[in-house]
Amino acid sequence: MEITANTPIMEKKHDPDVEQSEKAFSVEIIKSEAVGELSGVPNDTEVECQTTVDFGDDNDSENPLNWSSRRKTGLVVLISPMELLSSLATIMSAPVAPQILWDFRSQNLYYQTLLVSTWELGEVFGPFVIAPLSELYGRFYVYHAGNCLFILCSVACALSVNIQMLVAFRFLNGVAVVAVILNPSIVGDLYSIENRGAAMAITGLAPLLGPVTGPIIAGYLGQAAGWRWTFWLIAILSGVCEVLFLLFYRETYKVEILKQKSKKLRQTTGNQDYRSKYDTDTPGKAFRDAFLRPLRMLAFSHVLVILSVYVSLVCGYMYLVMTTITVTFEGTYGFSQGQSDLAFLGFSIGFLFGIIFCHYSLDLWVARKAALGQTQPEQRLPPVAFGGIIIPVGFFIFGWTVQHHVHWIVPIIATGILGLGLIATTIPAASYLVDAFGIHSASAMAVNLVLRNLGGAFSPLAGPPLYARLRQGWGNSLLGFLALAFVPVPLLLMRYGKELRFLGKIEVDY
Repeated sequence: MEITANTPIMEKKHDPDVEQSEKAFSVEIIKSEAVGELSGVPNDTEVECQTTVDFGDDNDSENPLNWSSRRKTGLVVLISPMELLSSLATIMSAPVAPQILWDFRSQNLYYQTLLVSTWELGEVFGPFVIAPLSELYGRFYVYHAGNCLFILCSVACALSVNIQMLVAFRFLNGVAVVAVILNPSIVGDLYSIENRGAAMAITGLAPLLGPVTGPIIAGYLGQAAGWRWTFWLIAILSGVCEVLFLLFYRETYKVEILKQKSKKLRQTTGNQDYRSKYDTDTPGKAFRDAFLRPLRMLAFSHVLVILSVYVSLVCGYMYLVMTTITVTFEGTYGFSQGQSDLAFLGFSIGFLFGIIFCHYSLDLWVARKAALGQTQPEQRLPPVAFGGIIIPVGFFIFGWTVQHHVHWIVPIIATGILGLGLIATTIPAASYLVDAFGIHSASAMAVNLVLRNLGGAFSPLAGPPLYARLRQGWGNSLLGFLALAFVPVPLLLMRYGKELRFLGKIEVDY
């Protein structure tokens, strides 16, 4: 028997409070006669069927998608600085590492690398905890807890009494980085698919500015006030961000909002059958599934792994160049320490053009298809293909102009091309994952970031031997040829990505 709008409704006592609550949450209680033929329950037995709580129409103010543009923009502006501070803190220890070793009377140069790599190691472990917790309990509490832990660890770094203590709290600092994982998912919570491109561009810029601006800030601050102030600066600015979060941030994850909505309804009506549309598992099973989900995605989601490995390679190339650019400009062009740090401005200008490019291109193809009702996540990938094409160009120009001592402005322009290619790759890739994985986008971003951090941690180790053997010209040309070899990846994902997301038209269940 088909359930229709004419199905009889079970009689109930008139209670104004109950009627008002049930009307507000748009739920129905259907007579068991209609359910009996479908569930096997005898037709002459009246049973209340479990009621499902969902958002209402486009005017439902509890749905983050319906919030005002001003409120959404304010939240995007609110979450972006924390992402910038996280990326700044990652690299700011590198320029002041010699001061740290001298202060602690250590001659072990291994600690110079360890101060950065332990942070990266923390960022490998952190996403596998942060993403599941955010999908279980929402963004609000996880974001606040992560920020507080981040601030405490930054203070502990500034107060460290030996190098071992500093290294340990650097690791915990990396674990506590929540912004890079959750910000793309928060943008997905707030904006519909065809309107989220500009917001993704803004939040995606922040983590890439850190490796560029961090050495400049740390170099001058460490020289003027001492190495401890590089950590105090991060702690103070993070504390300001956390105060603003406490004042203005509100939950955006619709799964958690509906969970609280159904809880409120159970309390006001006394009917314990109200459940969120996403509340389908027991608490134990939901907890287990949430923590296993990133690992399942890593094992079974072909499209996620392919795209994440591609992004990891691109970021690895960039970190390799960034970690050697100071030595390159000091040795080839006679730059001072401060001038060499300013060479990173080429990347910054490239990032700026990349943001403008993503702002106008990310929603371009999606909006066209949305008008026809044919939106697909793969429509985010054309900018990735563009980035894949221009990155080799940047490597070729940079390598050969440095080797032949062409005026220093030319290789800096080449780093701008590399910066544009990096932005054109990473931001659309994150947008694709948010579109493709929906309410589980935090877990998808966790997998993406873990692989990206591994690429960023290990690829710089190849820089010195690469340039020592092949010099700048052929060394960077080798990177350019490798980048060219992977250009087909985004093109193939544009064509076959949907088939990879659906195995034989059956969606992979995570």
